[in-house]
Amino acid sequence: MVSAAERLREFLRATLPPEWVAAVEANDGDALAEYVADTERVAPFVRAVAAEGWLAPEWPREYGGLGLAPDEAVGVRRELARWRVGTVESAIGIGWVGPSILRYASPEVAAELLPPIARNETLWCQLFSEPEAGSDLAAVRTRAVRDGDRWIVNGAKIWTSRADRAAWGLAVVRTDPEVPKHAGLTCLCVNMTSPGVEIRPIRQMTGDAEFFEVRLTDVVVPDRYRLGEPGQGWEVVRSVLALERIAGSGVGAATPGSVVGRSVEELVAQYLPTADPMRRARIARIWVEAQLVALNNQRNAAYRSRGLPPVAAGTPYNKVLQAEHSKRLQRLFLEFGGLRLLAHEPDDTAAARDVWAFLRVQPKTIAGGTSEVLRDQIAERALGMPREADPSRTLSWRAYLESLAGEERRP
Repeated sequence: MVSAAERLREFLRATLPPEWVAAVEANDGDALAEYVADTERVAPFVRAVAAEGWLAPEWPREYGGLGLAPDEAVGVRRELARWRVGTVESAIGIGWVGPSILRYASPEVAAELLPPIARNETLWCQLFSEPEAGSDLAAVRTRAVRDGDRWIVNGAKIWTSRADRAAWGLAVVRTDPEVPKHAGLTCLCVNMTSPGVEIRPIRQMTGDAEFFEVRLTDVVVPDRYRLGEPGQGWEVVRSVLALERIAGSGVGAATPGSVVGRSVEELVAQYLPTADPMRRARIARIWVEAQLVALNNQRNAAYRSRGLPPVAAGTPYNKVLQAEHSKRLQRLFLEFGGLRLLAHEPDDTAAARDVWAFLRVQPKTIAGGTSEVLRDQIAERALGMPREADPSRTLSWRAYLESLAGEERRP
């Protein structure tokens, strides 16, 4: 029986331009990166793939997907990533916001919001992190006040990927300050063109500005765009983060475009033939790591397809492994490239890509949950270790803020 991934591969060979196909089948990462960098040129072909449901393989057909089982969808996503079909921007909507809409929105809102995501027409962003919260995602200060059949939102979000291009954002807001911090949260779908939405770029060390600060001033959100019930926001957030960590867990799980830098296959092809024994051992180690990540993802996908929960702490563990594996992999390209990469010629695009990838991959151990926080989750949920004391879990949010203010006033 022909697998979904094999059907997709044949469809891509028949649909994409010959230059695109040749670069993929020759494993020529530089030629492929250069070709897909022209977003206007490749956009019609990505839309053609999306129109057949391939970008959202697990979604029901009525929402633009193919209705595939999770284990089949893993193979499809790996193939999409190999062919570089899709983008980092579309991954947010397709990979984790879309499934949350499918689960928590009304059927009418799902029918409105999901098909444009599946067709790669509407991009989304996450409005979760806040300037004063650090790694404590539940320490939300952005407020939303109910006003009849709408919400009025005020606050600030930070480290929002691609907010400049997103038409919609999924925001977690505080709607009840009289209960503990996790209990008073609600998730709203915010139209990013609404009056009161202000977007400011944050410049990275790569020179790019993929992340943004978003200010929300008296932004009106109709209640129909609420996901789940008021106060159910933390449950929705955890669902989104679980999907994000699956997408960030590497080969076999990542949605198109979400893997940064060169692949382990490129490392093997470029450096293994001439490597000395020490380098060969390092290449073998990083290749084995990549296989472990892929197998862990396939195992968890098989569990999901049978309606079983993932292997204990499997997703946090694999996200930690993949993030740190990605940094080690891109460092090897930098080390093996030697002095040529430290001061490369302006027209040396391959060297420039190696340097950019090394710089860009450094936040991988922060994005989608820091490795330190995820290690805490593994310790608590898989190893049964006691949870660290946290007074904010028992105090109301208002009382907790007052206690913090009192500590700041002490001499």
